[in-house]
Amino acid sequence: MKIKKQMLTDSLEKQKQELKELGRTLFACPEVGFREEKTSAHLLSFFQKNGISCQGNQSLTGVRADIGDRNGSGYHIALVADMDAVYAGNGDKKQAIHACGHSIQVADMAFSMKLIKESGLLDETGGSVTFIATPAEEFIDLDYRKALVQAGKVRFFSGKQNLIADGFFDDMDCILSAHVNSEEHTLFDIGSSLTGFTKKRIIFTGQAAHSGALAHQGRNAMHGAALFINALSFLKEQFPPEKGIHIAPIITACSGSVNTVPDQAVLETYIRANTLSSLLEACQSLDDCANHCALALKLKSSIENQTGYMPIQQSEPLLKVVFENILDVCPSEQILKNLVSGASGDIGDLSYLIPSVQFGFSGIEGQIHSANFTIRDEENVYTNVVRVVLGTIYDLLTRKELQIKYDDYDVRKNAYLTDWLGI
Repeated sequence: MKIKKQMLTDSLEKQKQELKELGRTLFACPEVGFREEKTSAHLLSFFQKNGISCQGNQSLTGVRADIGDRNGSGYHIALVADMDAVYAGNGDKKQAIHACGHSIQVADMAFSMKLIKESGLLDETGGSVTFIATPAEEFIDLDYRKALVQAGKVRFFSGKQNLIADGFFDDMDCILSAHVNSEEHTLFDIGSSLTGFTKKRIIFTGQAAHSGALAHQGRNAMHGAALFINALSFLKEQFPPEKGIHIAPIITACSGSVNTVPDQAVLETYIRANTLSSLLEACQSLDDCANHCALALKLKSSIENQTGYMPIQQSEPLLKVVFENILDVCPSEQILKNLVSGASGDIGDLSYLIPSVQFGFSGIEGQIHSANFTIRDEENVYTNVVRVVLGTIYDLLTRKELQIKYDDYDVRKNAYLTDWLGI
């Protein structure tokens, strides 16, 4: 090989200030899901300035960029980054903020594209690399997203789910992704879990009546909600800890007044689990619990389901490649391995279809998803992460034995669309 991995590292070192400036620019324009218009404009401008083919309006606001020969038979690597922000604060002070670090992902993966293109690595090895900034990873603003679906602007609440359904990933062989973590004493994490989740809305319906004179003629829907919450606390003891099942319902609506027996009570909850089978098991148990609580009090119950995200299935072969490249940046004791997390992400959906890896990196202060989130270590979140990404791409393109792919992608996708998204 004429091009050596060290050449990529040297080029990164010379340009790391530009990388950090891109990161600062993106951090300063937080936008929530399917509204990431300024972020999209910044990215399109960056790629156009660097002579990289790019397209906007991917799943409404997403951005795609391509380098290499996509029409050839070479290995096709996808660099996937979330681009949306979250809301932080309360009341009038509520505002969008990049408190999940998505602006960092976008900057790192976009700049990796620039450095790979400039290196000429793809000309020497063949293959291609695609950058994808996907919108709407955070599962928020659901009424707004529902309106977008009803208007035919998107099909699903998640950017990646729309792109999967539209065939966007059909020719890609593997997925590389990275996400900030909240660790203080390590620099990276590898092999971490992400739970899958489904959102449920449970409605108990009874009969209104005067709560003083004729309470016995009513059927109190709030009693059904209260019984369900108590029963659920007992039910959760039946799930072993390793399944990672979390259920925390809240009452979001109740009809009536202080002198009227309420005839409707509404609860909402996520159900999270470490594996798809555990998630489906927990969903069925919750449904049974709600329906039998209603039956016990002569109420009616109905359950509305909103498809969330699948648990991540980290690709072990890809993890090994990433791990070796992290070791080029820091010693093993600075790497947290196999962290069990209760968080979720739509990277889980992709990991079911295509060999995928998402590694974590530290370098922030404050809490994730909080208004006190700040970046404290730009060298790690930008320079070190990009070095790992570049090294991983280099290894995958220059060593054919590392180029894994799923031969049954079509079968997996059909099952995903039918059984998960319900198409």
